[in-house]
Amino acid sequence: MALRIDANYESLSGASPWFTLAGSDGKPVVSLSGASGIRDRRSEISVGASYYLENGSISGNIGYSEEDDYRAVYAGLSGERHFNNDNTTLSAGFSYSSDDISPTDAKLFNRVTDEHKNSASAYFSVNQLINQVSSIQSGFSITEQSGFLSDPYKLRDVRPEDKTQLAWTTSYRRFFTTADDALHINYRLYHDDFGVSSHTLDTAWHQNIGGSYRLIPAVRYYSQSAADFFTNIDDFTQPLTAPQSSDYRLSAFGAISGSISLVADFGKWTATLTAERYVAREKYSAYEVSQPSTALVAYKRVSFGIDYSF
Repeated sequence: MALRIDANYESLSGASPWFTLAGSDGKPVVSLSGASGIRDRRSEISVGASYYLENGSISGNIGYSEEDDYRAVYAGLSGERHFNNDNTTLSAGFSYSSDDISPTDAKLFNRVTDEHKNSASAYFSVNQLINQVSSIQSGFSITEQSGFLSDPYKLRDVRPEDKTQLAWTTSYRRFFTTADDALHINYRLYHDDFGVSSHTLDTAWHQNIGGSYRLIPAVRYYSQSAADFFTNIDDFTQPLTAPQSSDYRLSAFGAISGSISLVADFGKWTATLTAERYVAREKYSAYEVSQPSTALVAYKRVSFGIDYSF
């Protein structure tokens, strides 16, 4: 058997798109919530356990996450079974989350005070060893969300109360013995009934250096279509129940990112340093962009993490 306990804490501050209007030239102009409009903290704890069988395993987990305006209780159950002299592995799982939303400053900005949503997800995957140095895995997942799915912090954001998400993923791994490195390739096809479809392709090269270090350059491409109700200029003449959103995450766009990581293994300790550059633009999209969003992001990120195993 194995027992896992995970605890996370994070804090953030910044600004968020509030609404979008037409400027003097007719192009969309984004109004932000304010430079210090967002200050939030999140705490999370989860407990998981696995029971290992002769030809597989059964795992379960339960967790709780809390923010100033959001609380979630979730649980999951999964299992895997090995066949064909452990060369073939079938995996399946189910998870459920119950979330409560209570936006801050609700009375001041006439926001909803308390809302709720549920999310249930199931997946199935097959992993096949091709030979001693390569393998391929393919899986399918379905997620059903219901309840309050809108963004309460936007001045006008109305989304349907039901959402079905479908995703198909395929991963390929190949180890090169002479160079002591490995190639990772992942592809994901996604669609939901909001009208969003997307493609994700990423590849990484894991280069071992000596017995304690790994250098991992990676490249990722992402492209999605717009939601059926996306608009890059909020229409306040529409009824309050009419679906519409100017959330850039529901627009049609493409994104390219590159990163490089250095991983150092010291027995029970592992340290990871990562630098990443991410750029999202409508011109990178593989889909038609009829209403480009002005809120697409570009950033540079540096992260450092330490893991300890015992």
